[in-house]
Amino acid sequence: MPSAGAAEIGPESDFCATANALEPGEELVMQPGEYRGPCIIKRGGRPGAPLVIRGADLNNRPRIVYTGGPADVIAVKADHVTIRGLALGPTSLDADGIRVFARANVVIEDCEFNAVGGIAVAATHNSITGLIVRRNVLVDSGSTGMYFGCHEGLDCVISGLLVERNFIRTVRAVAPEIGYGLQVKLNSTGIIRDNVIVDSKGPGIMVYGGRDLLGRTLVERNFVMGSQTSSGIVIGGGPAIVRNNVSVMNREAGIGLEDYAGRGLLRAIVVANNTLYRNGGGGVAVPSETHLRAVTIVNNAASAWHGAPAFPRGRVDIDMAGNVDCTWALCFANPEGMDFSPVAGSLLRAPGAIRAIEGIPADDYFGAPRPVPPSAGAIEKGRGFIAIGPKR
Repeated sequence: MPSAGAAEIGPESDFCATANALEPGEELVMQPGEYRGPCIIKRGGRPGAPLVIRGADLNNRPRIVYTGGPADVIAVKADHVTIRGLALGPTSLDADGIRVFARANVVIEDCEFNAVGGIAVAATHNSITGLIVRRNVLVDSGSTGMYFGCHEGLDCVISGLLVERNFIRTVRAVAPEIGYGLQVKLNSTGIIRDNVIVDSKGPGIMVYGGRDLLGRTLVERNFVMGSQTSSGIVIGGGPAIVRNNVSVMNREAGIGLEDYAGRGLLRAIVVANNTLYRNGGGGVAVPSETHLRAVTIVNNAASAWHGAPAFPRGRVDIDMAGNVDCTWALCFANPEGMDFSPVAGSLLRAPGAIRAIEGIPADDYFGAPRPVPPSAGAIEKGRGFIAIGPKR
């Protein structure tokens, strides 16, 4: 039901004009149906009183329709704005879904993006603090699904980013575009957790790191499967903690560390308690000729594919301990059925290594508490199969 201070409209109304007439703390409630786009949100809320644009029914979302050329279906150019429960797409290859130009406190949640030709969710113009993107569904994207920050990390930096519980399935991109599931560019930092990303062209998740050590990105409890050309999770720089992820059946590694553009940012990285299965380039892959600094790879479980190594060979610049090579050992209950629980008697039942570093997880992929020390892999005990859909 609409709250006090809410304007409720149907598809015959101009939703954009109505939204831009709202006062801080008010909300626009949109009944099911098709509404005409594009729209620029020019008026926002204030701290503690956001302007809210939402669908009335999450089971029958209002759809914003735009079939024209280059544009953003919704451009958010005001701070303290929440967009909830809308549907966007299909669009042309030149049209993006929701693009954020704001500088503070924007929430995009419970939305559906279907066959958006451009980027579904983008924040690539201004620095912003407090961007939250959660519980959205992206299907059949014609470009990168979610794009946060600026390429060189100078013109815009995102801090306080939270990307969680999104479901991204099938990302394609016309060459030379990479087609990421989601990416966080240089010097932008945040939390990427509990997302399910399946069938991307490029990496499911890529984090580029930062030039200083003040910010850090946490990548945890994500399920990534089926990158066509790359690793499931790519870390182009730190500081970063990558833990409790399940990354399977990707073209290259389950988790790949890459010295992107020779920036020399592969430092202050923890890769802990991940489960990696049948990835073409191995479990955890690191560049052989790049010097690493303060990189820890601990308590991971990996089953390699086609002769690829499960883990890097011993190196003086990597702290490795407690990792379990499951290539020729029975470790998982039913991996082809997406059940990566430790099977009875497997090596994953043994306690893992202890390291006095920040980043060793206190819970597992399903949020179940872990003992001290935790066992290897992302899943501590039998929890059943992983569903290919939104993580609940």
